[in-house]
Amino acid sequence: MSGKSLNIAGKKINIFGEENAPAPIVYLHTFEHEGSVVWEQCQKIGTKKFILVEIGGVDWNADMSPWPVEKLFAGDIPCSGKAAQWLQVLISKIIPEVESSLAVVQQSAADQNPAKSKRFIAGYSLAGLFALWAAYNTDIFDGIISGSGSFWFPGFIEYVRKTEMKRTPCSIYLSLGDRESHVKNETLNKVAENTLWLYNNYREKGYNAFFEFNTGNHYMQTQRRMAKGIRWSLSASQQITQ
Repeated sequence: MSGKSLNIAGKKINIFGEENAPAPIVYLHTFEHEGSVVWEQCQKIGTKKFILVEIGGVDWNADMSPWPVEKLFAGDIPCSGKAAQWLQVLISKIIPEVESSLAVVQQSAADQNPAKSKRFIAGYSLAGLFALWAAYNTDIFDGIISGSGSFWFPGFIEYVRKTEMKRTPCSIYLSLGDRESHVKNETLNKVAENTLWLYNNYREKGYNAFFEFNTGNHYMQTQRRMAKGIRWSLSASQQITQ
């Protein structure tokens, strides 16, 4: 495992994986710099070869939220809705610098040559919401990996109903803990209903989408859950290009 680190746009970027041959790249936003644990879990469960790019240090409730939302309960932090600004930093600064530092040729959105590497965006919780939202706002990602995405987020289902993705993804992975909707908060407890709606919506559109329940609440085995999503997505995208 390599562990190269870069500092781009004031954020620490950690890169895991062999860089001497073309391989899919997974861009993962993390809350507490847990990228190394996700990488280790991927190796334990037999994930296909890839490069993991961890992006830490984002303003979680600002950069990962597409529009402002008031706090949901006492002690919560409101979401200030700066995802659009952060997405521009990601696609104009971070991704170009990361990929120029790698000894691999990445696949552009306009180039569908399967011999080139694919680019995925991944995240857990609000970062899982951001990953899916990003597909409606840029065409540079081939696949989306959302672990326990915050699809309770007010207005998101309505947004999906009236908005088209910028391109058809090669894969969409969604997961949720089977206890996550068992809460009293009337906003948060819609997460299972909304996640299943998204999954069924994408399947009806003919997208290569997959959903699975994991055991437990939102905070159980989060790194392993992300690893499972990465493993499925890499395998699913490889099958499509064969």
